Amino acid sequence: MGNHDHENDTQAIIITLKQSGVFDLNNHIYTLQRGNATLYIAGVDDVGMGKARLDLVLQQLPPQGAAILLAHEPDFANTSAATGKFDLQLSGHSHGGQIRLPFLRPLILPPWGEKYYAGEYQIGKMLLYTNRGLGMTGLHLRLFARPEITIITLASPNHN
Repeated sequence: MGNHDHENDTQAIIITLKQSGVFDLNNHIYTLQRGNATLYIAGVDDVGMGKARLDLVLQQLPPQGAAILLAHEPDFANTSAATGKFDLQLSGHSHGGQIRLPFLRPLILPPWGEKYYAGEYQIGKMLLYTNRGLGMTGLHLRLFARPEITIITLASPNHN
């Protein structure tokens, strides 16, 4: 869940997602198996709303294996990377700055989306990707922060 989900009818959103077959990753993990390979997909609830419980996620996460963390707020990457447990964090929240001037850092960014507001970052041994998303907040305008849908292809290190 993100901040806008929590600002609305969170329970209705969770029920709708569950009815649609979407697994709830709020402070949980999901395990994917393919042959002998295992990938853990973890999620934390909204950081800014004080609902993220990384401690619970880490209790569920086995000591070995590749892991991806879904965290709405990208600046949480400083905390998640420090654990050494995640290979990749995927985030959104910042809308890429939403309204930007060319060659300048966005003038207005939300809390927890000020440092890693768009694109790819290396934080320690963890990679972070912050998606600009499709929506808008406040002014219904985007300027030099084009909406995006990102497709990420995962491959094992020994993939030919």
